[in-house]
Amino acid sequence: MFTKENLIAYGADYEKGLKLCVGKEEFYFRMIGKGLANEKFAALGENLKAGDLKKAFDDAHALKGVAGNLALTPLFNAVCEIVEPLRLGKTDVDYDALYAKIIASRDALIALQ
Repeated sequence: MFTKENLIAYGADYEKGLKLCVGKEEFYFRMIGKGLANEKFAALGENLKAGDLKKAFDDAHALKGVAGNLALTPLFNAVCEIVEPLRLGKTDVDYDALYAKIIASRDALIALQ
């Protein structure tokens, strides 16, 4: 179950996230759960495997917004690492490693539920 303490230990900016959810902790926790279930996590992996960097960028950019709006700093930072190279269409990047960091950060949050 999400708690203030375990989100702070994860590295989330709890106060900012709570403020963005109009101070309603239960709503904030529910939104985190919905964000973690976002289909863009799977779509990003599929589009990276397919080599479709444009679609992968769209997926990553959407996830960046979700993580940022919920003040999930570690997840946000992991997603930011992949967004810019995808935006530029770089092909000399280890996208598998960057994607693995995103999934590890997401999974660390899922473990808190």
